[in-house]
Amino acid sequence: MKVLLHAYRGSPFCGGLGVYLFYLSRELARLGVEVDVVVGPPYPDPLDEWATVHRMENLNIWMVRTRSMNYDTKKRLLSPWNFVDYFLTRFHIFPEMETFSMRTFFFLKELLGKKQFDIIHDVNTLGWGLIPMKGYGIPIVSTIHHPLNRDRDADLTMDTTFWGKLTTLLFYPLGMQRIVSKRIDRVITSSHECLRELNQVFNLPEKKISVVFNGMDVDLFRNTGEKREENALLFVGNTEDHKKGIHFLLEALSLLPEHIKLTIVDEKKLNAATLVKKYHVENRVEFTGKVDNQTLVSLYSRKTILVMSSLYEGFGLPAAEAMACETPVVATAAGALKEVVDDKTGILVPPGDPLALKNAVMQLLGDKKRRDRMGKEGRIRAENNFAWPVAAKNTLDVYRDVIERYRS
Repeated sequence: MKVLLHAYRGSPFCGGLGVYLFYLSRELARLGVEVDVVVGPPYPDPLDEWATVHRMENLNIWMVRTRSMNYDTKKRLLSPWNFVDYFLTRFHIFPEMETFSMRTFFFLKELLGKKQFDIIHDVNTLGWGLIPMKGYGIPIVSTIHHPLNRDRDADLTMDTTFWGKLTTLLFYPLGMQRIVSKRIDRVITSSHECLRELNQVFNLPEKKISVVFNGMDVDLFRNTGEKREENALLFVGNTEDHKKGIHFLLEALSLLPEHIKLTIVDEKKLNAATLVKKYHVENRVEFTGKVDNQTLVSLYSRKTILVMSSLYEGFGLPAAEAMACETPVVATAAGALKEVVDDKTGILVPPGDPLALKNAVMQLLGDKKRRDRMGKEGRIRAENNFAWPVAAKNTLDVYRDVIERYRS
């Protein structure tokens, strides 16, 4: 099978989009799939080992003032799509997905003269260019981890001015994604919770959506054998993202005995720093800043419990990573977390309830045998459900089904 992966950003260090592209392309190649990747910057250089990579230009000038641009950047604005990017960003529109998909549409006209593909797999772009791309006679699927309405609504709650709300509405291309998703052949999402949300927000019929759990590197994320710290909680996530519910976790920490500490894997940003002071837990919270994977695995292996206080999760990767490292989880039953964590691997509590978080943490801290048992079960669950080879095999099954239906 010949697959073309399509992603507007590619580096594993630019976020979940790059990580998804890296591992999925590698595992598909290991399954015998011939993989090409069309990708924008920052580019995923390691992919060249197992895929043919086609790099699309993008200046990434969102939030860059014109007077701050150097001469070379200004000169490159003279090319059509770079100018479109520039023009739209001056109106606070985030055009990267739209223009990347259009660049790909025109690039494919040349590429398809040399090479044919069985399927095109768009990764979280859903740009306008996918609609004319259908004219090339190749089925198209797209991965959507969750509709952007959750991110937009969370940002809107923090906007205090009309201008702030307007720029937030302009930033998120929900209308484009709603229209494009209805015109491609299949949408892949990472949980049944996301399936329901796509059905409601984009009005997509359930038969047009396939659920494939996110993958993770279970060879990298495994217990290191380091000694467990007692009474040590761990939070992994962006504390500026209000969907992560850091407010409720820090309030829960203030209700816990003072010898219980919390490590936050993130920079010490304004929101979290303010809340730490508000709840008087300055001496009990440590911020690690950004860490590499080896350090993150060590933290998962050493800390007593991972806590996820989210108000919504399209998947909840930190929970799966912690389980792979044999660490029990206390999480909210928010979004897809209830599909990732079960009663054998952690405790689920209602979202937005600091007292419930506090009680669940105390239950596990007081029962080492239960924590150990949950850790072992978590490793088994991660290997069987969330390993990248499993995700790639299930994605390949979706490809085969889509191709068969398209040809028939």
